Amino acid sequence: MNRYLKLVNFEVNRLFKLYIALLILVAISQFVSIFVVKSSYMEMANEANYASSVKATKEFITSNGLLNFNKVANHSLFIGPIVICIALMMFYVFIIWYRDYFGKNTFIYRLFMLPTSRMTIYFAKATTILIMVLSLLAFQLILLPIEINVFQNIIPSELLGKMSTVDLFMQPNIFAMVLPSNFVDFILRYVIGIGLVLVLFTFILLERSYRWKGILFAVLYGVAIVILLASPMMIESFIFRNDFSFYPSEVIYMEIGFFIIIITVSILFSRYLLKNKVSV
Repeated sequence: MNRYLKLVNFEVNRLFKLYIALLILVAISQFVSIFVVKSSYMEMANEANYASSVKATKEFITSNGLLNFNKVANHSLFIGPIVICIALMMFYVFIIWYRDYFGKNTFIYRLFMLPTSRMTIYFAKATTILIMVLSLLAFQLILLPIEINVFQNIIPSELLGKMSTVDLFMQPNIFAMVLPSNFVDFILRYVIGIGLVLVLFTFILLERSYRWKGILFAVLYGVAIVILLASPMMIESFIFRNDFSFYPSEVIYMEIGFFIIIITVSILFSRYLLKNKVSV
């Protein structure tokens, strides 16, 4: 356990400065989006002379609606950094392995020479990815109430549609995907995310074990996973020919079972590759 924690700390420290810079970028971009949305809306309001009378104010609100934070949350400057973070994290799944192979002095030699199981290295890298994701979520959850408070203080009260952080999660925006309000949905989505990371780790280890053949094996492994996940629909369409269909709850339970199988097989397969096939 001590070696595992040291490896996790080591992996986190390798990324720490870049990751902090990324979080700062997210904060700056999202605060800028608040003022961009506010300026655009107020420009329309001033053109309509909304403040000239109560009637003009009501007509403007009828035509354009009250300004609430959901409009900020759907702005490209607000969404963009989150999408970039997600994309970089997916990219880092590959970097966290290949950097050790192709970096200075081929650092993977030193890692594999450590007096610990290679699976300790594997789980340390997976934990680092999970820490990155959860810390981004925590940072966003801390940031949102501050952003909402700033936003509601710079908008005229007669044009403001008040919204809490909880209300925001119930609206159609990016948070419905990355921060679902239902706890079960949250757990399921992030279990799926962890499964995806472990599958990608298996792809990488296949390539490192068999090189060009490994890429083909990885593709076949990916196809097998897709077929497994699509099997309920395939059974309905090709075996029962739509005369029979599973209940939605049954499909959910089957998919959860399939993901548990995929995660388990990916870990065991990766363990086999690390122990017997991966070379440096």
